Amino acid sequence: MAIKDRLKQLVTSYSQPPRYSDEKLEEHQCPNCGHVFKGNYCPVCSQGAGDGHITWKWVGKSILDVWGMDTRSLPNTLLQLLWRPGHLIGDYIGGRRQVCYKPVNMLFIVALVYVILMQIIGHDVGIVDVELDGGDLDGYAKMIFASYEWLVAHPGWAMMILTMIMILPTLIVFRFAPRHSHLTFPENIFIQIFMSSLMLIIAFTISVSNGITIFLIPLYYYICYRQLFGYNFWGTTWRLAVCFFVWVILAFYVIIAVLVLVVPDNESKNPFLAIFFGVAESTLATTLLIAIPLSLAYLISRKTAIR
Repeated sequence: MAIKDRLKQLVTSYSQPPRYSDEKLEEHQCPNCGHVFKGNYCPVCSQGAGDGHITWKWVGKSILDVWGMDTRSLPNTLLQLLWRPGHLIGDYIGGRRQVCYKPVNMLFIVALVYVILMQIIGHDVGIVDVELDGGDLDGYAKMIFASYEWLVAHPGWAMMILTMIMILPTLIVFRFAPRHSHLTFPENIFIQIFMSSLMLIIAFTISVSNGITIFLIPLYYYICYRQLFGYNFWGTTWRLAVCFFVWVILAFYVIIAVLVLVVPDNESKNPFLAIFFGVAESTLATTLLIAIPLSLAYLISRKTAIR
C-alpha cells in the first residue's frame, strides 16, 4: 500500500469507529440450544458460533476476557482514548457500545494499575506522616494532609469527583453544539467517566515527569471537546475556558464538602466546618459568579447554533 493511501486510511480511522466484517456467514447449529443460524452469534441464546470443544485457545481467550483484552479490548480502548478521545466518546454515547471496553470497569482497572505503578516507581500512595503543633492550626493541617491522603489513596474516586464537576458546565455551555447537541445528564456523566480514565493516565505522566506534562490536562480536554462537539478552535477554546472557570469555583465547594465527610478524624473537622459555613455566607455572590458566565455562554451558543 502506498504511503498516501496509508495516511488516508489513518485519517479515516481517526474520525470513524472500527468497522466490522461478517467472517462467519456459514450455517451453524448452536450446541447450546440447537438453533440453526448464520452469523457470529446465535440469535436465540447469544452463544458464539465458534463455541464448542474447550481448547487451549479457548483457555487463553477466557483468561484475556477477564481483563478485557479480547472483545472490546481494554488496551485498544485506551489507545483510542489517547488517539481519538472525543470521537471514541461520541461513538459510545451515540449508541456504538461495542467499539470500546466498558467505561466504568475501565476506570477502576486504570485506577488500580495507577496505584500499583506509583508504588513500583517509589511514590508512597496514601501515606502521609504529619507532626505539627499549634492548636487549631494543628487540626487544620491534619485535616488537609488527611484529605490529601484519602484523595491520593483513592485515585479512581478522586478523579471521578474532580471530573464530575465538569458535568454541569459542559451540559449548559455545549448544549447547542454542532455535533452531539442536547446531551442528557446521564450522557454527560459517561463523558466524564471516560475523561477520568484519561486524566489518571495523564496524572501518572505528571508524576514521573515531575510536573512537566501538566499541560496535557487542558490540551486533552480541548482535543476531546473539539472532536466530540464539533466547534472550531475559538468556539471550543472560549467555551472550555468558561467551563474551567466554573469548575474552579464548584471544585472549592465540592472538595470542602467531600473532605468533611470522608476524613475519619472528627477532632480535626472544626476548622474545615468553619470554612465551609463561612463560605456559605457568600452563596449569593458565588451563585452569580457561576450563573452569569454560564447564562451568557448558553445564550450565545443558542443564538449562533446551526439550525
